[in-house]
Amino acid sequence: MVQKVSLFLINLIFGSLVLYSYYSGLKQEPQLSLKLWGGVPEILHKFIISFMFISAIGYFIFTYNFLFKVDPSEVLFLNRFSYWSLHIIYLLILIPSALWINLTFNYMKSGNQLDWILVVSVLYCVALASIALFLFIVDTKKFSGDYLYLFSILGGSCFVFHTLFLDGLIWTVFFHKGQ
Repeated sequence: MVQKVSLFLINLIFGSLVLYSYYSGLKQEPQLSLKLWGGVPEILHKFIISFMFISAIGYFIFTYNFLFKVDPSEVLFLNRFSYWSLHIIYLLILIPSALWINLTFNYMKSGNQLDWILVVSVLYCVALASIALFLFIVDTKKFSGDYLYLFSILGGSCFVFHTLFLDGLIWTVFFHKGQ
């Protein structure tokens, strides 16, 4: 039970920090916020924004599965990792996500290559952690009902697609193209 409560608190606290960092960053840097798309083609903006919401819904579904259907005392993800490993993975997703917008604004102001490396590093930390999380989701089949498992897999797939492909690849490749 302690493991589930702490995972819930990690999501509540650090998830709130992610949302606050976006709100605060956009409020403090309104002139730069319009440039966050960089050179991402405008035709992709609505798709990416829509996919953010789809990914968020997926995140809530698979997190619900971990919190309410997976038994921490019985699980050994990938025959190696305990339930506590989820805490680390979630932190590797949420903390860098909370840092991204301010790091990006710092880079936009400085143009320093090291700042760009930090921006890309946090994006790939999130992407790699989301892949690990997806593997854990796949490994929950024995705990989930058929529909919850299916929706968790689908939600996890959307989350990985967003963090790895849309943020990690598309955004980083196109960011400098429009400047």
